[in-house]
Amino acid sequence: MKLLALDIDDTLVMTGKLPDERLKSAIRLAEAHGVTVVLATGRGFLGTKQIRESLSLYTPLIHYGGAVISDGRTGAHLYANYLRPEDVVTAFAVADAFGIHAQIYEEDTVVFRKANAFTAQYTGSLHLPFVEDPHLLYRPLDNTPKVLFAVDPEKEAELYREIRALLPKHLSVLCSKPGFIEIGSVSATKGSALEKVAGMLHVPREEVTAIGDNTLDLDMIEWAGTGVCVANGNETVKQKADLVIGSCESGGVAAYLESVFA
Repeated sequence: MKLLALDIDDTLVMTGKLPDERLKSAIRLAEAHGVTVVLATGRGFLGTKQIRESLSLYTPLIHYGGAVISDGRTGAHLYANYLRPEDVVTAFAVADAFGIHAQIYEEDTVVFRKANAFTAQYTGSLHLPFVEDPHLLYRPLDNTPKVLFAVDPEKEAELYREIRALLPKHLSVLCSKPGFIEIGSVSATKGSALEKVAGMLHVPREEVTAIGDNTLDLDMIEWAGTGVCVANGNETVKQKADLVIGSCESGGVAAYLESVFA
């Protein structure tokens, strides 16, 4: 292993938590063996700040589900693959058809049409700036990395199928965590971004390991030489992974790294 890509939420840490000392030590151990550790997340640059600083990770950052790769220290974009404005409009039309909340991102600012309990919790927990704009679809939409739908987790599977059927095939429909359905370009995935980062670092595919939990991670888990899923992960992802490790809550990532490098 020369390159390790880690999803954050429900893989590296439970949502709202920071890495504990065991996890920090395990990542330092991997780095001591010459491994470059990168984060690959659905979050934006600012939304990863506490995690990056806690782990002292300033390597290239894969974020917005693979739509953007940034310099981990400065936030400067190394690569970006945005949605077309008309696709953003289409996604919002589908959200409206189901009566569900949708939001976009302008760099690290969350933009939505009407504030609600979800937007308060979401922006508050990640310490993100936000804009409430009833005329959101009239804003410039050229730099939109993804659209996030917030749905009832108990209805997610059914809604996922119906949303997938309505949206054009050049758009991806993926789940990043329970209740989150993310709409992006099919060419902007964690897997395609990880391939680009591996190229930047001159690391061959067989020396890349990727760890995740949900369908937003599946592409990078399948692309990596070793694809790993945590025990609390999506069943389809676990079936496609080369290896299933302990759950996020039980410290599965730390235990895996300790077993590889101890």
